Amino acid sequence: MTTRLDARDARMLELNQAGKSNEEIQQIIAREFPTLAVTARTIAERLPQLGGHARSAGPNEPKGDLTVEEILRQSAAFIAERRELPPVPEKIQTTVIEDMGFTTPQESVALFSDLHYYSRIDRRASNGLAEYNIDIARERLIRWRNGVLRFSQLNQIWVELDTMHILALGDDLEGHGEMFQSQALQMSESIIFQVMGFVEDMVDIILSFLSRYKKIVIHKVPGNHGRVAARAKGAYTPDNFETMAWQLIAERVRNQTGGEWTTTDNGNLLLQGGQVDFNITLGSIAVIDIMGWTCALRHGHGIKGLQATYTGAIANKLRLNSILGEIVNYYFKAHLHEAQSAEHEIHGEIIQNGCFVGPSLLSIEMSQAASNIPSQDFLLFHPTHGKTGHHRIHLATVDEVRQLEVYGRKPQ
Repeated sequence: MTTRLDARDARMLELNQAGKSNEEIQQIIAREFPTLAVTARTIAERLPQLGGHARSAGPNEPKGDLTVEEILRQSAAFIAERRELPPVPEKIQTTVIEDMGFTTPQESVALFSDLHYYSRIDRRASNGLAEYNIDIARERLIRWRNGVLRFSQLNQIWVELDTMHILALGDDLEGHGEMFQSQALQMSESIIFQVMGFVEDMVDIILSFLSRYKKIVIHKVPGNHGRVAARAKGAYTPDNFETMAWQLIAERVRNQTGGEWTTTDNGNLLLQGGQVDFNITLGSIAVIDIMGWTCALRHGHGIKGLQATYTGAIANKLRLNSILGEIVNYYFKAHLHEAQSAEHEIHGEIIQNGCFVGPSLLSIEMSQAASNIPSQDFLLFHPTHGKTGHHRIHLATVDEVRQLEVYGRKPQ
């Protein structure tokens, strides 16, 4: 019995032998065999290249010259014998959320770093390429709050999402004014008032998240801008203004959500048992478990970017694996103000958070000037698959960040 595929191939051969052009063959085959037009067109396009004979290249094909007729016959047989792919599952095709099959609870992870509260970047010093102050910082903090709530709302439509982890990765404050020579000129309040303002605003932010979550767990590691010592070489990691600020935040939140303080053998401060838990690490690195996945947190000063060879974050993570004696599945860092991520090993990923500041005098004046839109990352974690969602909360627009003046250019 002659199949429709055989008839198509015979017709195509007939047209080729009749001297029809490739374009004419395509049009006739598409008209006479519409459901097979793509396959016919592909073979028709190959005919001029094959000529009258062609050499077989497949390992299971007979060796020797093949006529065009034989090529068409074998092509038809290959297509006829090909097994169809399985259909798309009904739960993926469905438009009803209840039928989509998302039955495994997940947990969200909100990164928070490099706020630099009360930092002041004068746009006169950058010709409009960088500007930051407490008003801009508070506006972007509000956008972060709203972005976290919005992405939570979005994902809670389709998956059970009752717990959120906030990874506070450091540099919440600008500092004491002696980290570099002009720092005092680039801040609007002393370190004590920075702490006071930050604590007040963060308490409100954290409590607002309880409108979306039954449980919030906050993990805090110190940044370099919170150090007590004037110079980095003289800094002692547990002596950090940020650590003090987060203890005050935790105590204020505890008054409304409950929980009890404990101190671990390593001196870390834990507030647990209420709606909001706090894990405040005094050292530079915290290791936590999120739904069975090992995560390492650190601010990241002293580590170069993901692209650096030997001294960069990728090499640092591989060495950290050997120190811990296990693979760190997710290595979270901040400090460089640039959102990046890289998977460089089996189930091992580095995620570098962005910042609230955007361009700064340092980033635009250094030899390799760089900056990007202020942002913070928001993730979803699954107990089997690890990170299943990665959202980026942008905290400013291009026009808000870039206000350069170009003399002589006509306004558009």
